[in-house]
Amino acid sequence: MPLPDAFQTKHPLRFRKDGGYRILMMSDAHHKPAQGARTVRAMETLIDATKPDLVLLNGDNVAGFTCKEMFEQQLAELVSPMEKRRIPWAHVFGNHDQTPEVSKKEQEAVYESYPWCVSKAGPEELPGSGNYFLPILNEKDEPVFGVWGIDSQQDFKTQTVPLDYPGDLYWDVLMPSPIVSYSDYDFIRFEQVMWYWNTSVELERLCGRKIPSLMMFHIPLIEFHAMLRNAGRTQLRGEYNERVSASDINSGIFAAAFQRGDVKAMFAGHDHINTFDGVYAGIHMGFDGSIGYDAYGTRENDPGHDRERLRGGRLFDIRLSDPWDIRTDMVFVSDFE
Repeated sequence: MPLPDAFQTKHPLRFRKDGGYRILMMSDAHHKPAQGARTVRAMETLIDATKPDLVLLNGDNVAGFTCKEMFEQQLAELVSPMEKRRIPWAHVFGNHDQTPEVSKKEQEAVYESYPWCVSKAGPEELPGSGNYFLPILNEKDEPVFGVWGIDSQQDFKTQTVPLDYPGDLYWDVLMPSPIVSYSDYDFIRFEQVMWYWNTSVELERLCGRKIPSLMMFHIPLIEFHAMLRNAGRTQLRGEYNERVSASDINSGIFAAAFQRGDVKAMFAGHDHINTFDGVYAGIHMGFDGSIGYDAYGTRENDPGHDRERLRGGRLFDIRLSDPWDIRTDMVFVSDFE
């Protein structure tokens, strides 16, 4: 049975004839005129080397613009690798994407104007912009896998989604001895968690089964700390070079996904020089690192150190024969130069 219009994409996303599907995630481009050309070349290097079926941009995509015209020019440069190669791509927003000059709603319309962009603004009533589900289909046009995009908002200073809270968020939330780490980053709102839950239930009703999926959002969850504290049990791998900058407020999205049982991978950007991943409570979680040369890199104050060492993206390989088994690895630009 065909899916309702809400689940349709501009370009149908299908498994290849060989039964595989490859996703390349790239985060924190922070695309500016200064190093923008270098970032675009790096993206092209990864795309040409890995040949993805879908590209995901996981937030903090364009930076440094002061008007809509500048944003449009910089975005055109950033997405040119996918557009020229006619590869479907999608995005979510990060904490730096919202600006006083160009709102996320305005930006979203520009993103969606590109022929190969399959992102969606999502329901108007939800906080933020870019809350959506992308079905990956088999040859019968049946959903076999999916990608959730979630807007993880900004921070307590630049909230664009007002909270009905009368107090001082800094004073009342950011404690001197926090549960995990002191962080003023915003959180995925309860309305978004409800939307994920209800949409997941509706997909199961329509398809007669749960659809295994990957969820991307920019700001990591507080549960990411569980992997660091239990490296052996969670099969931790990759690099941990900076504190996990999760919100001090637990959004509940992990608990919802854990209870529903369909999201089997959750990956964030945000922390440019963290590339670790592991498995906690049956969900594969971790970081993507940073692709952008206008973004900070590793140990910048260490003379002689290669600050660009971790520039790269994250691959996800899914097989039609077992879409619950999501295989993922970091790939670095230096691997292909």
